[in-house]
Amino acid sequence: MRRGAGMGMGHVLQLLGPLRLRSDGRTVPLPGSSSHLLAALALVGPMSRVQAAALLWPDASTGRGLSNLRTCISRLQRASPGVLDTDGTVLSLAEDVQVDTDRAMEWIVATIYDDTAPVDRGGPPPDVARELLAGWSDEWVREHRDRWQLLAGQALESAASRLLAMGRAAAALPYGLAAVAVGPWSESANRVLIEIHARRGDPAGALRQFERLSRVLRSELGVQPAPDIVALIRQLYPFGTGRAGGQRTA
Repeated sequence: MRRGAGMGMGHVLQLLGPLRLRSDGRTVPLPGSSSHLLAALALVGPMSRVQAAALLWPDASTGRGLSNLRTCISRLQRASPGVLDTDGTVLSLAEDVQVDTDRAMEWIVATIYDDTAPVDRGGPPPDVARELLAGWSDEWVREHRDRWQLLAGQALESAASRLLAMGRAAAALPYGLAAVAVGPWSESANRVLIEIHARRGDPAGALRQFERLSRVLRSELGVQPAPDIVALIRQLYPFGTGRAGGQRTA
């Protein structure tokens, strides 16, 4: 990643959860469309002014979009001097701007693709399970959010599964909880978390998680949990609970 590894002083841009910009520890109020410009440059990367205007104001003419962009840049430079690099024809975040998703993505990539990377680094990266740009509905934001959710969930589930396979159920728990927070409807993530509870000697916790999954699947998709998850619960409660089972329907 091009930006610094630390998340201390200087410019710090938070994209996980509500967008927030801090400069030297102070939260910067962002005027107008400034937050959208910062998010676009952080997620998409450097772009021309024409590209930025088209992304942020897709329904405006090129001239109107560029005018809006000039106003946005001017306001942002007054609110937080030095956060943008506007030299030449390409816009980008300044080199020293630190973005929370950069550090989290380093962990995600290493966890998914590098079998030699340490599995447990003291818990998941901060905020990795939070929604990217929470509350934003722009189409380009939704695309990045879906990708982030997919990769973060995959990495968290992978870390939980690997720790569980190593017999470290307690260490796996925060990763399993975060994986389910990212994808409450993910049966594979819920299965891992149920197994973690079981291995920790907490069958009641496993049952509670099964019931949460059942409610989510029923309300969102109209189906029951997969047979292997039901079988896992029945192993923990061989005489039945009155709550596990049922037909899986589409």
